[in-house]
Amino acid sequence: MKKTIGLSTMKLQLFFILFLFTLVLCSFYQVFDLKASMERGKTIYEAQCMSCHMAEGEGLEGIFPPLAKTDYLNDKNRLIKVTVLGVRGPMKINGVDYNGEMTSFDLNNEQVSDVLNYIRNSWGNKGVPILPAEIQPALKASTKDYRPY
Repeated sequence: MKKTIGLSTMKLQLFFILFLFTLVLCSFYQVFDLKASMERGKTIYEAQCMSCHMAEGEGLEGIFPPLAKTDYLNDKNRLIKVTVLGVRGPMKINGVDYNGEMTSFDLNNEQVSDVLNYIRNSWGNKGVPILPAEIQPALKASTKDYRPY
């Protein structure tokens, strides 16, 4: 009988420790607010991107690529690099050839996340959120079809 009581006490202690551990982890976890991120991103877009990519992300055919309704936005790593490091050279977007340059932007990780979340979820685009913690790893990842500025 003593073994059963001892085992039950150990189980209870283990449960209590796991419960506390779970509470601690949950206190550090915050749900990402995509709507708030997009609102902040819209402000950045209007200040830094809209002059070339236009108000509705339509771009200027053959000169400035569109951001609206394009699968070019699907590659998160490439998109992050384009925003943070800039891009140059030929690319085909929505069947149209572009061969230009885009300089980099001096944005922190949260700002990059915000503007990309706005772009990836506006004008007919639907993308999963890009979190600020994903920015630096994406810059180190290998990326197909990307040439830095």
